Amino acid sequence: MLISSRYTEFRIIKNKEELKKERKKMSKYTYLEQPMTIRGKVYKNRLIAAPTLFAHSVLFLPEIAENVYRMVENRAKGGFAAVSTGELPLNNEEGTTLFMERGVDWEDYESDDFKKIKEYADRIKKHGALAYLEFSHEGSAAETKAPYVPWGPDEYVRQDGVKVHALSYEMMNKICDDYRKVARFTRECGFDGMLLHGGHGFNIQQFISPWTNHRTDEFGGSMENRARFPKMIFQAVREGLGEDMILEFRMSAEDGVEGGMKCEDMVEFCKLIDGMVDIIHVSNGLKWAGNQTQTFSDFFDIHGVNVEYAAKVKAAVTKSKVAVIGGINDPSMADQIIKDGKADFVELGRQGFADPEFPNKAFSGREDYIRKCVRCFSCYPGFCEHATDVPLTEKGIPMEEVAKIYSPASMGRCAINPNTGFKWYEDRHPYPEKGRKVLVIGGGVGGLQAAVTAAQRGHSVVLLEKSDVLGGTINFTDLDEDKVDLRNFKNLLIREAKESGTDIRMSTVCTKDIISEVKPDAVIIAAGAHPVKPPIKGIDKAMNALEAYHNMDKIGKNVVLAGGGLVGCEVGLHLANHGHKVTIIEVQKMMAFETFGYYRNALLDEMDKRELKQMLNTKVLEFTDEGIIVEKEGKQILVPADTCIYSMGMNPNLDVVEEIKAMTKDIPTYVIGDSSKAGKVGDAVHASYEAAIAVI
Repeated sequence: MLISSRYTEFRIIKNKEELKKERKKMSKYTYLEQPMTIRGKVYKNRLIAAPTLFAHSVLFLPEIAENVYRMVENRAKGGFAAVSTGELPLNNEEGTTLFMERGVDWEDYESDDFKKIKEYADRIKKHGALAYLEFSHEGSAAETKAPYVPWGPDEYVRQDGVKVHALSYEMMNKICDDYRKVARFTRECGFDGMLLHGGHGFNIQQFISPWTNHRTDEFGGSMENRARFPKMIFQAVREGLGEDMILEFRMSAEDGVEGGMKCEDMVEFCKLIDGMVDIIHVSNGLKWAGNQTQTFSDFFDIHGVNVEYAAKVKAAVTKSKVAVIGGINDPSMADQIIKDGKADFVELGRQGFADPEFPNKAFSGREDYIRKCVRCFSCYPGFCEHATDVPLTEKGIPMEEVAKIYSPASMGRCAINPNTGFKWYEDRHPYPEKGRKVLVIGGGVGGLQAAVTAAQRGHSVVLLEKSDVLGGTINFTDLDEDKVDLRNFKNLLIREAKESGTDIRMSTVCTKDIISEVKPDAVIIAAGAHPVKPPIKGIDKAMNALEAYHNMDKIGKNVVLAGGGLVGCEVGLHLANHGHKVTIIEVQKMMAFETFGYYRNALLDEMDKRELKQMLNTKVLEFTDEGIIVEKEGKQILVPADTCIYSMGMNPNLDVVEEIKAMTKDIPTYVIGDSSKAGKVGDAVHASYEAAIAVI
């Protein structure tokens, strides 16, 4: 009997009392599960859902409002002790930010704005979680909106030509008064607390950092002086909140730039504000240098990038509690952090997109079914910070498409959680009146997700895989040290498919006889793609990039790899990680031409670190026993190599698709994933999920 398609195991859900007993019996995360009370507010465990996406989306971007509301509500449903909204700018004057179209009257408790913000609190609290409203003031880094100009510790001209005005005492009082108003607004909305964002290079961090504060008055110089204005802010917020509401303060441990704030500065500051805030939330870096300062950790970073910073803060304070964020996607790690006394709370950001059920699964013995964030930046595309960045318009992408990529509507879509994305609401799709017979062809990511979803919705599923192994193209993750999280996701899908009741038939191709036997009501084709092998002279002397993982013993010291797309770059990184000297040849003006934003930034930074040589604007002419002959700047040269590898893209297996469609005839047939158009994991996951949802 299927109860809920959100759960990945297939069993009858028991009554509440049985579930409580089962949870206590099965949970092994005893430190993470401990409750804590602050100012009379009970945190039922030590997991907090950190802010993601702008809270003012619901005011100015109505087309995505429901997605943003559901984002926080799903995390509350998922068992987090507290859930925060994304940030709201303190005002639409000197402290505004992206997508803020007008000011909000923080003293009008009858307005539509008030009602829309209040709905966050209502949706979070009805599921037993504490609710936070986040506010920020970006100080000297704020967006400019005439006639207002940014205010910061120092007067200077930014790189974009905007003049920043140094804060006077009157300006400081104005900001404090605004904070007092938003704190009262937070209280009137029914939130349990406020998350004050002063990190990521925002106004408070600017005062603490020696990189941005060069004042010689009572607000500069010593840490006691630099902390003076932040302390004024905390006092104003407390006056607005009252004594029974929680104040959590987010701060970066370091700036992450030369001459910037170090963790020692952060610790000294935290000693001065100990007890003024209830929770010190340790993050890192600068918003506008997100990858490079580890504001957003990427898949090359260790998990828990900020844990040791948090431990130093924790050791220095006695009154305030400490929370930590940064690439944590495993309940065992989170539990160990609490056990070791390195923090009092663990905050999860992007993991909340990957699996908002993280706490419930961890505390009910279902931790093996958590979809762990792979840090791919699908939910936060971001901007590339690398020096070799090329604007998307120069890639031939029209400006209207660029706008879509960087619009708020593109945010929040998780590659491995198909029940996410702009205007995607599973519960608004018809549920099957009865179970159907579904034939899935292909056991890669797309086919596995299709089988799992179809089975969860009560269908009888048969999955055919022509090889003797499930997983498809991303089985290379079994051998790639940089792709451990993606490997875990692939293995989770395989486990879910096997436990779903799906009839999995290995080493089996689709035939008319099988279709006659199964008699499917619907067919989902996930036949995958194959590497492109262009007619370049001597290419048979070269190895395809995906074959490299399985032939490392046949690859020489010096490797030349033709094709600097995403696959080529990642294979090149793998080879460099194993001691090979790698040169990548790319005909375009940039590597990983099909990627953008934070993901591409992480990729290029790592290529620099591992010393991959890059030859851009270079055409491959011929593969030889000595290397690859290329044309660059009108000249033909030989790039010597012990081993030549090529990565020239992937093409969908259209011949297989057409052959199967000829057999299925009038049976509703869906073509998904790489068999439709070669793409990324997230494309396959979402397309297969939606195809399975369509079977009713």
